Amino acid sequence: MTEKQNISLDSYRVFCAVAKHKSLTKAAEELYITQPSVSMAISKLEKQLGSKLLTRSAKRVSLTREGEVMYSYLKQAMNLIDTAEEKFWEMQLLKSGEVVIGASDTLSANYLLPYLQKYFELYPEIQLKVTNRTTSETIELLKNGTVDFGFVNLPIKKDNSLEVYECMHISDVLIGGRMFKHLAKTGVRLEDLNNYHLIMLEKASNTRNYIDDYAQSHNVTLNPVIELGSSEILVKFAGINLGLTFVVKEFYGNHIDNENLFEIKLTPPIPKRSIGLVKLRGIPFSQAATKFIELMSIDVE
Repeated sequence: MTEKQNISLDSYRVFCAVAKHKSLTKAAEELYITQPSVSMAISKLEKQLGSKLLTRSAKRVSLTREGEVMYSYLKQAMNLIDTAEEKFWEMQLLKSGEVVIGASDTLSANYLLPYLQKYFELYPEIQLKVTNRTTSETIELLKNGTVDFGFVNLPIKKDNSLEVYECMHISDVLIGGRMFKHLAKTGVRLEDLNNYHLIMLEKASNTRNYIDDYAQSHNVTLNPVIELGSSEILVKFAGINLGLTFVVKEFYGNHIDNENLFEIKLTPPIPKRSIGLVKLRGIPFSQAATKFIELMSIDVE
């Protein structure tokens, strides 16, 4: 062979079957083709390579030295190809694979949890992983390939590398404990909010940024006396009268029992926002990830 030839993978498959069985007939049976087809494929391959690979006798086939070298490498390559095909179909049939999701603690516990449980019941052989991060951190994990997709608090900064799909509308409300029960009747004006002990999420949170932006749009700067890392702790702190705080009503409304915690009308009210699914633009979901999105009934077309 004076120059590299375009040899088909099928030709190598035929050669490996013959080399394994030392028989044209058994190779034909394994590949579900005729013996003449096997013989023709070997002859064509030898012609393309410019060297004999097999020595044929009346009873059996043996490898030439060149054929032995070729087979020793091709056997490994074919095993890898077979394994790749097997793993591919396992993933397509949801017999293996993994889905890695990025989301905050609040979204994981209050939004994703029932879907995670249902998915595990339907596809127990798929590994489900959830990485808890803030919205900005989730986006960074998505961009560096650590997660397949993420659930974030919207809005986020426009980024042409991302695709964003709204999943659920949510409402931020002001709550307080028994000490602030009277405010449940009178309400509070935004400009008076700093007159009370205010508890808020840390500034790294997209939820905190949204509420700060809302206040700033009305020329008010909120000055919390306590900043915390999770909404669950905000609820507990408010419940023991440490101050007023903001929570997502759809997630924590069951805590507002009008005995220990009260919703306090805020004027003007905080505009509704959304939770969104975010993925890298142009990167398709795996079959396992697609099933998770379908389970959540999210339209990503």
